[in-house]
Amino acid sequence: MNDERTVAITGATLWGNRGAEAMLVTTIGQVRARRPDAHIVIFSYFPKRDRALVRDPRITVIGARPRDLVLRTFPFAVLIWLAGLLRLRWPDRLLPHPARALRRCDVLLDISGISFADGREKYLPFNILLIWPAMLLGVPVIKLAQALGPFKNPLTRLSARLFLPRCRHIYARGAVTAEHLRDLRLPAEKCSLAADIAFLYQPEYSLTSENEAQVDALAARLAELRAAGKTIVGLVPSSLVHTASAKAGRDYAGLFMQIIRELGGPELHFVVVPNATRQGSPSFANNDLAAIAILRDRLAADLPGALGERVDIVDYDLNTAGSRRLFTQCDVLITSRFHAMVSALTLGVLPVVIGWSHKYAEVLAEFGLERFAVDFADPHADALALARAALAERDTLRAQVAARIGAVKESAAAQFSSLDAVLA
Repeated sequence: MNDERTVAITGATLWGNRGAEAMLVTTIGQVRARRPDAHIVIFSYFPKRDRALVRDPRITVIGARPRDLVLRTFPFAVLIWLAGLLRLRWPDRLLPHPARALRRCDVLLDISGISFADGREKYLPFNILLIWPAMLLGVPVIKLAQALGPFKNPLTRLSARLFLPRCRHIYARGAVTAEHLRDLRLPAEKCSLAADIAFLYQPEYSLTSENEAQVDALAARLAELRAAGKTIVGLVPSSLVHTASAKAGRDYAGLFMQIIRELGGPELHFVVVPNATRQGSPSFANNDLAAIAILRDRLAADLPGALGERVDIVDYDLNTAGSRRLFTQCDVLITSRFHAMVSALTLGVLPVVIGWSHKYAEVLAEFGLERFAVDFADPHADALALARAALAERDTLRAQVAARIGAVKESAAAQFSSLDAVLA
């Protein structure tokens, strides 16, 4: 008897958002620890680029762009569901590849970083279409650790109440999300707390090789600077926060310029690292390189001589393995990217967060560091003061992180236990 299992993963890609990549490769690594023979199906919204990056024959990449979901997955899932009501089986040969592949899966793991949340109503159709076809096909859906809610907007609340109860299980990534889920009055046994998947990331999970020679050279340079007594400060801008800041009339690049100019003297060295990269694309979507290009231009104009002397900039595709090699050389990381924060905590580097959602503070609270998260839109937020405090207190706070990271990793690992019954 063939007992091979097929596991579908949605809500993440390898190219683009590298926090999603960290969750994706870690999920695959955790699944394979339980079922080494499992076939993995990645439903990706960058299928062409992800296929080019993956070299593993046991991984299939299928398109999950909005048009794929609307035209090639959802309508056929409805047809299969209707046929089932009539006790008929819709033939596989009459299905497009995405619907046929999903039908054959034993479980769908949704690893979206955030879903069904107020303020993100335009993404609700996508949040729904990532999971509804599987539900129609009778494929169990498990939402691994992610931020959800709040659900105050009537449209968000209605969508969440229609679809979240139909998930096999939901893992809240922190106490705030857990409270939002309680507000929906979901059955207690359906929801659990779990730390972010990426806390379990290991370099050997990586599925891609990207610009390794350049990463090697920069990591060696930062190590030499540290050996010479320099304090290294990592800066991780976010294209998403850059765009939101511009709409709000705020100078996001100017904030990083202020930090570089005023944080410290010649003993500090800065390295600017993206955590979402689409090299060659001018788009700001899932592409911090666009925001970094603006910061580079400001540095060249306002702080002549800083580039290459006090500031190094990564302006190329970089996977999680590469970014963590650079982060480990940092004393403090000032970031607007959630998974750069997770990387920092895992590596024992103190993060200072300029964010936009409850998702940052609820994770930092696990380490007693929630005071180091500010909202980019808060006119009273003082990121520079927090960065100074982080540098001044970094030894004490590193010990605090080290004392708690083990429990956080255990929490992250617990969510994969739900797969044991599905994959048995």
